[in-house]
Amino acid sequence: MKVLLLALGLLASWGSASLGDVSYVEEVTSIAKGQKGSQKKTVNRVYIKGRNQKVRSTIEADKKTAQVLEKQGQSLESSTILRLGEASVYKIDHVSRTFVEDELPAAKPVATGKDVRGDAGGPEIQFRVKEMSDTTRIEGILCQRVAADMRSHYYDPTTKKLKKTNRYLYQAWVARDFPGYKEIREFQVQQARQTSYPSLISGSLEQLRGRVEDFEALGDKIEVLEGFPMQSVLKVYVRRAGKEEKQIFQLTRTVNSLSRAFLHPSEFYAAKGFQKVKN
Repeated sequence: MKVLLLALGLLASWGSASLGDVSYVEEVTSIAKGQKGSQKKTVNRVYIKGRNQKVRSTIEADKKTAQVLEKQGQSLESSTILRLGEASVYKIDHVSRTFVEDELPAAKPVATGKDVRGDAGGPEIQFRVKEMSDTTRIEGILCQRVAADMRSHYYDPTTKKLKKTNRYLYQAWVARDFPGYKEIREFQVQQARQTSYPSLISGSLEQLRGRVEDFEALGDKIEVLEGFPMQSVLKVYVRRAGKEEKQIFQLTRTVNSLSRAFLHPSEFYAAKGFQKVKN
């Protein structure tokens, strides 16, 4: 009986047997415009097995940027493991060979307000999204191009005059039907239901949820953005009153490989010899 209960517990932790394992490698390049030593490339190795996910990140940066990151306490070689079955998150520093274990925060109630300004004094949001007709294949996977334009208008609370506009331009090649998509999507859904911890699956505009006017009510427009971005580019611009618009940031992401190979459960634990430390 104990063996049977243990087996049932493992199945609950690792997910349905009908879902396979999936892993992929992505390269994310960020550039802060107008700043020297501000470009860095991060290679993420993403692993998903049932209700468990691991992202191992390696940051490639010039010496100056690396020094800044280290001063900020950001490791150049790290991993984050989400274990939804245990409601826990592990943050691992492979350089210092240490790890921190925390509980996952509970999911937040879905915002239903329709106030375009959101919180008092917050920006006015404009959001547009469009699915293009052109398609391409990336890593042999059929993708369709989508684009989104979000603008945040900040007004002086006294004069009501426009002070600043932040503009976000997003384009992506999105795939929705390929081996492994079901597993990726299922993990995203389960994570969103269970916890408010930010998604480790990058490349989408999910981080805008709750900040955009009527995000939940956009219906078929938001559905255009559903899918797995194989390639994406996010550009950020700012325009202050009386001045020209300037680009301040750019984030580019590309998936280089995708696999359905079996993942051993030990992949989702801190390696032996790593020391547990307090957060």
